[in-house]
Amino acid sequence: MRVNQNKSKISQKGALAPLTFTKKVFLFILFILLFSEGSIFSQNKINLNKATLEELKSLPGIGEVTAKNIIEYRDKIGGFKNLEELKKVKGIGEKKFEVLKNYLTLDDPQGNTSDNKVLSEDLDLKKEKRTIYYYYDEKGVLHYTQFPEMVPPKYRKTLKPLK
Repeated sequence: MRVNQNKSKISQKGALAPLTFTKKVFLFILFILLFSEGSIFSQNKINLNKATLEELKSLPGIGEVTAKNIIEYRDKIGGFKNLEELKKVKGIGEKKFEVLKNYLTLDDPQGNTSDNKVLSEDLDLKKEKRTIYYYYDEKGVLHYTQFPEMVPPKYRKTLKPLK
């Protein structure tokens, strides 16, 4: 009696094949391209005097507590007169302010955006698309960011723009 030693592979219909690295990168880029307009990756600066909790949380380095602190302080003083006042909020220091000022703007009391109040070093995010950068860490893990200033210093030299 002869026993068939060829074990047949059991195929499971409906089972998903694991995603390869290339497929993951493709899906990530596709996701960014499809959903970047009007999302947290929006190209518009956030008006500090009108920003919601969710809008503030979308900023680099701002979590729930700091966003609430900003709103409480804004309500207490009746609105920010200039962006420098943001440093008076608990949780906002000089370093964090330097990062945030590029993503914020203010309106005057009539609701008109005042360009002389924008501290952005000639970075007009309304007209420019933000660049997506990538880098690999020491474990070989690929990271993507739109906020290169938030990348750990040891990786900043290896940042490359995504084409």
